[in-house]
Amino acid sequence: MPAYLSFRLRAALAALFAVFAASAVQAQTPDAALEVEGPVPAAYPWLFRVNVDGGVAALGAYDGGSHSGGIPIEGEGTRLMWYPNKAAFRAGEVRSGVLKADDYPFPQYTTGTEWDDANVGYHSVALGLASQASGDNAFAAGKAAYATGESTVAMGDGSHATGVASVALGSHAHTNARPGTFVFGDRSSENFIRASVNNSATWRVAGGFRIFTAGNLSTGVTIQSGTSVSNWGQSSAVISTSTGALLTVGGVWQNASDSTRKHLFEEVSGEDVLARLRTLPIRRWSYRAESASVRHMGPTSQDFRAAFGLGGDERSIGTVDADGVALAAAQALEARTRTQAEDIAALRAENEALRARLDALEAERRGPPTAFLGVAGLLGLGLAGLVFRRRSPSAAARS
Repeated sequence: MPAYLSFRLRAALAALFAVFAASAVQAQTPDAALEVEGPVPAAYPWLFRVNVDGGVAALGAYDGGSHSGGIPIEGEGTRLMWYPNKAAFRAGEVRSGVLKADDYPFPQYTTGTEWDDANVGYHSVALGLASQASGDNAFAAGKAAYATGESTVAMGDGSHATGVASVALGSHAHTNARPGTFVFGDRSSENFIRASVNNSATWRVAGGFRIFTAGNLSTGVTIQSGTSVSNWGQSSAVISTSTGALLTVGGVWQNASDSTRKHLFEEVSGEDVLARLRTLPIRRWSYRAESASVRHMGPTSQDFRAAFGLGGDERSIGTVDADGVALAAAQALEARTRTQAEDIAALRAENEALRARLDALEAERRGPPTAFLGVAGLLGLGLAGLVFRRRSPSAAARS
């Protein structure tokens, strides 16, 4: 086929495709059942249109942020309002006296001016009862929800998004003029739960916070109040996990140690553990991420794994492994102490027996103590008789 014929064929097909495409576009737009003609037909062929299938469209002119006014209606009432000059939309009811927050002792109420021009942000949306979206690009929905910061979202009952690009959800959540924050409030209190730092997430969930990592909810983590029971049957915990590990309300981390979770058991030689422990370097050190004044003591994970071959990697030490080494070493030392105590008791008994035999031999060598006293008595009587005899003649002469 000549090149010029090929070119003409491609051009014809392209034109035919354009015709079909235009027809398809026209076919997607239903006929109008009602049209309100615009002031400048060339620019706005219509301002409001209701199609035969129930579709509704309203056009308008955005004023580019000049705050030129032109809001369709202000004050209290129930309405659906499209505000073209600010490209803003409102639907629902606005009235005064709706409780925004019972932040004791200063309850706050709506004023009925939430949809007045001064409280309508550019490109904003407010839905529900007395919700206000006064920030540009803001979205508020629910009951007395306030999105007053730029590019904010406030949804729920009395939630306030006041920081730039902040989100307040639930009941009486308040981003507290903190940019980039996310605050969620449960229904356990009508006082505000507020963000305390910028670019943060703050939650009030009296019934616990649950994160599931499996479609059947079999794995995950629960942050709970301590009085509730987790999805895995753990109570009296602040943090509970599907693995069985938990942080108690007293602040104690408990490792999973259920025998049904373990296998491949091996007996341990306490003396071998002591021998390995003897060569393990134990030093004082600081973490690089902490101040040099914060000191710690213990082995490195590399030395610990080289000594005992425990754990899944060389960059950490499992607390169950460190505890196991300490307990095995304590058992070995207790066995040594018990053996030494038995040896000392046997030596003490043997020493006492030898001392008793020595005392007996010494007594036998010296003779009985009663014989010595008998000889001394006889000598005493003999001396006394001699003295008596020497004194007797003189006594007789005097008589």
